[in-house]
Amino acid sequence: MISASHITIQRNGVDIITDFSIEIAPGHITALIGPNGSGKSTLLAALAGDLAVTHGEIQCDARTIDTYSIEELARLRSLSPQSQRFTMSFTVGDVLRMACTNSGDFSSIKNAVLALDIERLQHRKVTSLSGGEQQRVSIAMAIAQSASYLFLDEPFAAQDLESASRIKSHLRVVAENGIGIIVVAHVEAETLGWCDSVVRLPSR
Repeated sequence: MISASHITIQRNGVDIITDFSIEIAPGHITALIGPNGSGKSTLLAALAGDLAVTHGEIQCDARTIDTYSIEELARLRSLSPQSQRFTMSFTVGDVLRMACTNSGDFSSIKNAVLALDIERLQHRKVTSLSGGEQQRVSIAMAIAQSASYLFLDEPFAAQDLESASRIKSHLRVVAENGIGIIVVAHVEAETLGWCDSVVRLPSR
């Protein structure tokens, strides 16, 4: 379990997150919602071990997150950012194979490719894809790493209703396999009837 206890995160001396606590359990889908500027992406980065907290602590399996090495963090969690920027002219198939090189879990990537409707894109240059297509490739890459926790920053932002539904359905399958998932969502409607819990961040 990943747990944050009374954490405060500051930037330039200003509180972005104040005295906040949360737990992310294996096999559980948690959504972070809140208005723009409420600190959702900042909190996600801290929970992933990519951003230090000012006060409080974040633990995973009785270890504080800042004691994990880069290699240990890579096994612990994978992240699909809000805007994945692909700059190299690899094909979709290339980047997906690279994503699962370390985990060796090619069955997970095959299932994700089919579920997220990107099989037909495998021979396309990833830089030629639309924003929504790139986002689905990014989600598949994160799943392919076979980490214990999956962090997704606004995975539905560039998706139509059908694609968003596909993503939600497959993430539920991933969670049923014991993976803890935390999703940043812009509006509560994106989480209804799908997430196990919803955490609302207040406006600042």
